[in-house]
Amino acid sequence: MKKYFRLIGILLFIIIILNIDLEKVWEVLIKANHLILFPVLLMNILVIFFRSLRWSGVVKIQGFKFPCAKAFWAYLRSLYFGNLTPARVGELLRIHYLLKYVKMDSALATSTVIFDKLLDMYLLLIFGLLGFVMSDVWEGQFSFAVKWFFVLMVIVIPVFVAFPDLMRFLLGFLPNYKNWRDKLLLWIKSFFQGIKSFLVLRTLISVLITLCVYLIFFLQCYWLAYSLNLDINFFYLSFCVVLFSILSVLPVSISNIGTRELVLIAMFGFIDIDSESAVSFSLLFFFSINFFTIILGWLAFIFYKDENPDNMDELKGLYNQSQMQFTISEQTVKKN
Repeated sequence: MKKYFRLIGILLFIIIILNIDLEKVWEVLIKANHLILFPVLLMNILVIFFRSLRWSGVVKIQGFKFPCAKAFWAYLRSLYFGNLTPARVGELLRIHYLLKYVKMDSALATSTVIFDKLLDMYLLLIFGLLGFVMSDVWEGQFSFAVKWFFVLMVIVIPVFVAFPDLMRFLLGFLPNYKNWRDKLLLWIKSFFQGIKSFLVLRTLISVLITLCVYLIFFLQCYWLAYSLNLDINFFYLSFCVVLFSILSVLPVSISNIGTRELVLIAMFGFIDIDSESAVSFSLLFFFSINFFTIILGWLAFIFYKDENPDNMDELKGLYNQSQMQFTISEQTVKKN
């Protein structure tokens, strides 16, 4: 059943393609200003560099050394793996690198990667709220509900980080089958000890880097829309991008195929942009950002060799573990 669940995005994409005018989509893409695509492609490298710089800094806050150059190549590989699997499973590969090269334990490595992703999610939510407010498209109860959803999420994430006892309290109600709950609680304790180390002023540097990442990313999206001659507000487009980016965490699609088109058709429809233009933007987004990073990640696997080459069987094992959000480490439990 889970195997078919991952195909929901592909099924959505097929349904959408069957219900639009493909000739019009092709016409929109052909008439695009293709010169704008070159800086968009190059900006991908800048985005990956900033993300790698942030990741290296986050690991350094934990008291470990992870050079930015090595983080850059590792991040490229994780993007390759993540864009070809549902629910951004590439994050497991980043944990793998921290375990193998930085010699962190599993809870600490997981806390580092999750905190790195929390920065992404938090800034995404803030940009989503800003985009929604600044675009001023909707009114009434729907507008009120959406605003408070984003406000609530912006509040929940800091609570999650600052009050680990709350999570441990909630987990205490789980059944203790084969001591699974006790092991999880011990792992959670170690995990939050890692998270606690990020509550320092140096973390502001990571926040600023994340801000730069998303300013570049939203500029890429706006240039893609501009290349297609779409009449769309920058903030409104940013809000649309935030919506399908949040959906990318669901294990129902690969590279957000299907879910991205569905969101864009619905959201562009609010401002009288037809489905064909929405799909054209989505396809351009996929090839200019997702597919381009897949190629870069593939090249990183092929041409970049370090002192500890990757074991592909081990990477396949990481994918098989992707059904779990966390891997409980027996070694970590014993240490605690």
